Parts: sequence; structure tokens; C-alpha cells
Amino acid sequence: MCATACPAECITIEAAGAPWPDREKYPNRFEIDMLRCIFCGMCVEACPEDAIVMTERSELAAESRADLIYTKERLLAVEERVTLTPPRRPLDNVHY
Repeated sequence: MCATACPAECITIEAAGAPWPDREKYPNRFEIDMLRCIFCGMCVEACPEDAIVMTERSELAAESRADLIYTKERLLAVEERVTLTPPRRPLDNVHY
């Protein structure tokens, strides 16, 4: 659903038959082209599994264009760094 909702058409999904008995298909290929992404959040809202999230952290520096195409494996590797980072909190207890 996220690829359908994306107005920039930066998400590519190729389905394959699932090897597990509890589901029919799974994403054999899942890529997000960060060079085309407009960070609108439509994919986040459309995802029924909460598999795509947006955070305040971003890393959009790379040495090649290919490094900014996030594959399924690369997204899974980034997940731990992003989700385990504590959220920023306002400095409400600071007195000047």
C-alpha cells in the first residue's frame, strides 16, 4: 500500500510467493529511492504493518547515487540505530 500511496513514486516493491504457510506473498524486493522521496509521510500513513516510520534523524549524504537507494536489507540494518535512539525531549526543566 505504501508504494501506491507515494506521490513521488520512489518505492519499488516486487512480491514473491512466501515460503511460510501463514501468508501468501512477501516482498522479495523492497527499495526506497531517497533521491526521489519528498518526505511527505504518505507511505507511513498507508503502511498497515507500521513497517515504515519517519524520525527526526536522517543521513542523506553519500558518495554515490546508488548509496541513496535503500534496499530491504539496508532498511533493516538502519532500524536498530533509529529505533533504539531515545527521542529528543524539550528542555523543560532548564532554568536560566
